[in-house]
Amino acid sequence: MRPARLLAPLAVLALAIPAQAAGPVADPAATEMSLTTPDGFVLKGTLALPPTKGKAPVVILAHQFHADRTGWAPLAEKLHARGIGTLALDLRGHGASTDKAGTEVKVTDDFAASAKAVGFDQIPADLAQAAAWLRKQHGVDGRRIGLAGASVGGFSVILAEPRVHPVAVLSLSPAGNVAFGGKAVDELKAGILNGRASVLVLASADDKGAFDNAQAVKGLPGVDVLVSDGKAHGFDFFKDRTDTMAVFFGEYLTYHHTGQSHVAAKKAPAKSIDGKPVINDQTLAEKRAAEATK
Repeated sequence: MRPARLLAPLAVLALAIPAQAAGPVADPAATEMSLTTPDGFVLKGTLALPPTKGKAPVVILAHQFHADRTGWAPLAEKLHARGIGTLALDLRGHGASTDKAGTEVKVTDDFAASAKAVGFDQIPADLAQAAAWLRKQHGVDGRRIGLAGASVGGFSVILAEPRVHPVAVLSLSPAGNVAFGGKAVDELKAGILNGRASVLVLASADDKGAFDNAQAVKGLPGVDVLVSDGKAHGFDFFKDRTDTMAVFFGEYLTYHHTGQSHVAAKKAPAKSIDGKPVINDQTLAEKRAAEATK
């Protein structure tokens, strides 16, 4: 059963208040990790767990083509400030993940050729393997796992949803259909329909491949789609939407696990600006304070 919607559709998320406003946040404890896939790729990554009482929720991060795990820094910082850990991976053929059974295999500038040579269609399985590893780590709450991906990583996290069983999935510009075969869009829809996560998709109106994929999943259960003007793709959304992303994960990885029922949360009145409901940290803080005085 998917988590019930809180306060308002995410399509009207706005004015997220950074958690850092409450004061300085200690640096997370970072651990370098690696795992070997069934076809021989040695995948490298960094697990960062912020200081928190008990076990922390964690978001697994899958970057876009020709990038690496460091590209997630703007979002990772905001997640850590909210007590949410991250597992940032270098996807196969990228960054430090280019060793395949002792042979170096790297992406080139040709996406389609790289997809075939490296095996981009195996990225969803890689994410499921990473999630299985993550759930065994000390200090990780395996019930509160999220997925975030950009471009080919954004397509992959949706395909991985039924195997990873995340609470929430963020997909920035899901693209790279050629890597996943002739029925890629059908598989994208199936990933959502066979999963139970709340899914937030960001795409630009002039980014045709990503926009078409976003429209294909719009309206499916648990999916919110935010479409922006222009051609922003993947990590480009960090410029204006990082707070939105962080609040999304904060809602589903922390707020949903405070003990309040989803039904009660859904019925609670939302604040509004110009008649539009808003989800932000201040709203949540005020709700908790009001509940505490009852």
